[in-house]
Amino acid sequence: MGLTKAQIAAIQNNWARISNNLQDFGDTLFMRYLTIYPGDLAFFPKFEHEGVGDHLRHNADFQAQTLVVCQFLSKVIASLSDMDAAKAMLQERVRTHAPRGIAMAQFERLLDLLPRLVQDASAASGPTADAWRVAVASLMPAMRQEFAKV
Repeated sequence: MGLTKAQIAAIQNNWARISNNLQDFGDTLFMRYLTIYPGDLAFFPKFEHEGVGDHLRHNADFQAQTLVVCQFLSKVIASLSDMDAAKAMLQERVRTHAPRGIAMAQFERLLDLLPRLVQDASAASGPTADAWRVAVASLMPAMRQEFAKV
């Protein structure tokens, strides 16, 4: 399974639109994630004491975290035409997160939300959302392999 050039272009064009308001997108992504998986708030000690709710959007530590994640996603998305490079970036992220107790499940939970959110947040077409699904499915095995090593 892999991405076609058209799918890569669709994802990158979609992300370019999202990037116009990256902070809001990141906040929305994490709000959905933490609303569905409130127990995962424990992985964010800088703002876990706040609890889950819209008030998090005004927390500086929360905003910093969501922006860092989206800026990292920007780098991965820019590298999709070189899947080995994109996979290597994600594998490095595994190595930095695994020692903090973050497992593949947390990455899967967050990344699984992307295709639907891009449809909601940027009115992405069905084929664009499908391209996001293919991208996530193509990248996750490399992350799983890295988790098996750490």
